[in-house]
Amino acid sequence: MGFQDKRVVVVGGGLGGMAFMNAAQYAGVKNIQCYEQAHQFGEVGAGVDISANANRILDAFGLKESLLSRSSPQLPYYMQYHNYKSGEYLGHIEEFSEPHARLIHRAHLLDSLKEPVPKELLHLQKRLARLDRNTSPGAAPYTLHFEDGTTTDADIVIGCDGIKSRVRRELGFGDSPNYSGQVVYRGFVEYKDLPEETAKLLHNVVNFRGPKRHILCLPIGNPATKTDRIGVIGFMSEPIESWDSENWMARSDISSLHEHVKDWCPQVQDIIEGLQAGSPDDRMLKQALYVREPIEKWYEMKEGQKDAGIVLLGDAVHSTLPHQGQGVCMAIESGIALATILTHWKNDDLHAAFQFYQDLRKPRTDRVTKTSFEAGKLASSDDPDHLSETFNPQALMERMKWIMEYNVLDDLKSKGAEYMDFTESQI
Repeated sequence: MGFQDKRVVVVGGGLGGMAFMNAAQYAGVKNIQCYEQAHQFGEVGAGVDISANANRILDAFGLKESLLSRSSPQLPYYMQYHNYKSGEYLGHIEEFSEPHARLIHRAHLLDSLKEPVPKELLHLQKRLARLDRNTSPGAAPYTLHFEDGTTTDADIVIGCDGIKSRVRRELGFGDSPNYSGQVVYRGFVEYKDLPEETAKLLHNVVNFRGPKRHILCLPIGNPATKTDRIGVIGFMSEPIESWDSENWMARSDISSLHEHVKDWCPQVQDIIEGLQAGSPDDRMLKQALYVREPIEKWYEMKEGQKDAGIVLLGDAVHSTLPHQGQGVCMAIESGIALATILTHWKNDDLHAAFQFYQDLRKPRTDRVTKTSFEAGKLASSDDPDHLSETFNPQALMERMKWIMEYNVLDDLKSKGAEYMDFTESQI
């Protein structure tokens, strides 16, 4: 039976929302529209690491070639670690899962996700103002009102609108995100702006691990299309009182990052000079890192109806710190899970379908939230000069295996066999 013919409205057209739109097409959700508040589809930030657990899903969608053309070639290692003061090589994590990690600019990932989605399903400049739960006979279960005065009706509303989610607030969650104690600086360096030896080093993923801070360098883009460069991400401990912007993301002087690392190794000084060479105003992005505590319930049912409701996905419900590179990957996993459940559920009990979705996803996303916080502490150590029992290549690889080697499609088939009919499914 399923819910593939219900009017589904997706609020949010970022990476999570667009990943769900691809999942909906793949699974067979037929009546779906996506509403994005911005005037154009775009992503702000530096590089993003899409690991095997998400790449399996994106490849199933048919996006492999599009992604490979926009991402870095296969790298020799998953990550290298270097000492912050000496630049000395400390160790590396081997690539250990297939398909290998893809390093790509966030905007280029969004481009790949947007390409297969019919344009008529995507609506820009639609900031949600309120959500009505209709009670009139014959009315749609929900009416969404946007700030431009337009409205749309829905049977099922999916909140993919990020950590500051308006849909989440509509569900009655008044909790505030928690400051992590860290800010992150994001920028780009062109290979031509580096000395030869440093440029050679940074064709790998390199983490310079310092005292309560670290700088991560990602080779993103494809040399074949001359889009290759280095995404520089600097994680620094700063008191929130020092934040001087009304927003969580602002532009900051590159010298502000340099102040944190001015006594670090020559390679890091090369990176700072490369950032300055490539920035016309000597500034870069700076973001305060917030995260929400996991919540107990991810959805709401329409009173008096068993086939209408509101549900959350991605950062709106399972936001995580970026230290394991899993924010986008978890949204991709949750997207295919929810789309498959909506399409192949055996009856018209949406409450049971939503509960199954939450039961399938919540233990994993809660664990990712917890371990990502721990990973940030390990990467920015009190004792960065030495490897330890918890910080060494083998231990770090073991920490990531359960994430990367998981296959959500297999999990859906196994745990959902009793509740879903996969006769006409692609999974």
